Amino acid sequence: MLSASAAPRSAPGALLAAPAAAKRTLADDAYAELKARIMRSDLAPGAKLSIDGMAKELAFSQTPIREALARLESEGLLARRPLSGYTVEPLLSAAEFADLFDLRMMLEPLAARRAAERAPAADAEGPGAAGGSDTASGSDTASGRGALRDRAGGPAGADPAPAADAADLALLLESARTPAPGAGKLAFTEADKRFHDSVAALSGSVQIAKAIRRLDAHLHLHRAYIAPESIGETEAEHLAVAEAIIAQQPLAAEAAMRRHLERSRVRHAAAFTAADAANAPRLKRARANR
Repeated sequence: MLSASAAPRSAPGALLAAPAAAKRTLADDAYAELKARIMRSDLAPGAKLSIDGMAKELAFSQTPIREALARLESEGLLARRPLSGYTVEPLLSAAEFADLFDLRMMLEPLAARRAAERAPAADAEGPGAAGGSDTASGSDTASGRGALRDRAGGPAGADPAPAADAADLALLLESARTPAPGAGKLAFTEADKRFHDSVAALSGSVQIAKAIRRLDAHLHLHRAYIAPESIGETEAEHLAVAEAIIAQQPLAAEAAMRRHLERSRVRHAAAFTAADAANAPRLKRARANR
């Protein structure tokens, strides 16, 4: 049975594996640099970007810049302006921030529960191999529904998706861990997104996964203002979700994700205030230059 202390380095599973290693392209480099600048607020919310201007500034040709900007638009970090390039998406308003977390509270606990229902049985020699508990408190009751629903194609209404395997669960557990505080906030934001995307993928629903990814993009800028001490809290909460999924405990996974989002809302609210304060002078200058 997988645990937080010992995640085997299995070959990547079908659902969470990255595509086969491919040669890094100039578009990848341009994307990474532009995204880092957005995350650091070097490109502030509302900033205007043009393909020609970015190509000159970053010393790239226009083709990789065009591809990088389109990719950032697809992630919700940029908005395309007809005939005039792109702008960095503005920070969320207080009302939008509240709506976003309300939507996450509806979707992500559901995704975690479905992921646990679809999780494969643990190794026979591991503790609790016959099936985990299925209560929010983690008490011992028979489960076993995960494998059955997985073989049936998931809960009613779920999109057909490949079944998770042990390697997928190992990758989930690995993605639950956050980088060391010294790794930088960009590394933290990428790791946090990777974990939530992994849970969404394991849910078996393409539509739920797409919706979660789209909502997550709007939190990128606010994650950059998360206090360093919150990173350890986030890892502990991620691990609680991952271990409930691995143990085939749907209700425990759902409850753990709900607790994580409730605490995350508080952390992001503080980051939301910090982001507004940090970007206010830049927004005023941007408006003055229009």
